[in-house]
Amino acid sequence: MEWLKKKDVDSWILKGAFIFLFLFPLFYSPYTDVYQSAYYGAFSPAYFLLVIYMGLQILKKRPLGWKKWIPYIAMLAAYNLLSLYFNYRFLHWYWEQINNTVAFLFFLVLAVCETEMDEGKSDNIRFLIHCIVLSNVGSIVYYLLGYTKLLICNNQFVFFELPGDFYETRHYWIYSHKSEYALMLVAFVALFVAFQEKFKNHLTYMASVAVLLMCLYLTHSWTGVSGVILILMGDLADRIDRKKFQWKKQYLIIGAIVLLIAAAVGYKILSERDIMSLGGRPMIWEAALGIIREHPEGWGMRFGESAIQTADGRLVNNGHNLFLNSMLRFSVPVGICFDLLFLGIAFFSLIKSRSFLSMGMWLALLILLNMDYALMSLQMAPLFLIVYLVCFYKRKVRHVE
Repeated sequence: MEWLKKKDVDSWILKGAFIFLFLFPLFYSPYTDVYQSAYYGAFSPAYFLLVIYMGLQILKKRPLGWKKWIPYIAMLAAYNLLSLYFNYRFLHWYWEQINNTVAFLFFLVLAVCETEMDEGKSDNIRFLIHCIVLSNVGSIVYYLLGYTKLLICNNQFVFFELPGDFYETRHYWIYSHKSEYALMLVAFVALFVAFQEKFKNHLTYMASVAVLLMCLYLTHSWTGVSGVILILMGDLADRIDRKKFQWKKQYLIIGAIVLLIAAAVGYKILSERDIMSLGGRPMIWEAALGIIREHPEGWGMRFGESAIQTADGRLVNNGHNLFLNSMLRFSVPVGICFDLLFLGIAFFSLIKSRSFLSMGMWLALLILLNMDYALMSLQMAPLFLIVYLVCFYKRKVRHVE
């Protein structure tokens, strides 16, 4: 154990996982096309490294506070038992269960071990931020070259361009869809805002946030832009000392700027989207619920190829909602366990953090997750890492300070 601590082996493994997650997102799948491969992500080198990292963390920390996590552990066990049953009987797709379990366990190990990300010689938070910035600078360059998605799957590189007659411009980068890219960008903004001290100076911080905002603009996700506004408003609220609050000039100026930005975004959304109908989502959700009632055992490998017809005659291939899709794909019992685990993380992290920044982040994430299938299994672990850092680790650092 002393050798592991001295050599920072776990830290180097975590850095390797960051490189695979953000700079070289290689994975394997039964499919190599752009859309189906996203739904059916199999082995990932990044997740393999995270499993090793978790084992080393448990050996180093010997966690003692696991008992308060018994309900979470029991739900995760139920998720796996039910997944095994429905996979064996109906679904025949085990990799989603494996990858989701790795992601849920990763969050559990981080929280129970109270993992320190910037202890000793290694500052993994700063390394993570550098990887994110570098990745998104590459994203902008990639977009300017005329491409919208980079897929590294089954040892092949796929360079994807949107059709010339597509109804809108959008950008995916290394993610499954513009909604998933927007979700991760929103999480990245929350991370940068929470750990501003990790940047060399205020200029590099502002430039890094500007890179993320530029990428968010390229995704053409106005829901994501709205999410960033919620995060900035939450951060502003956290900075106000409510016990000694006075209407200082700087607060009024910042508040006015945020309101102007929110108004501009609202105007843009209203000019492009029918807000009152939520983009037709209620009809899609209703149709998806009908399919779930018809097939409570789940669609399994049919997902992505079978169509859902809405009341107005439109055809879609998913329920445009993470929590509905978990039941549509993997059965009602498995989906309920997944949803409870995910929402349990959201609820507990909000209680733990007690910050408006965390509230703004989770509100933004949940809006995106309820409006689209905005999170695949291979992005769950990095999202949970950011949740841990913003909601758990940052609060611990503040208390130490």
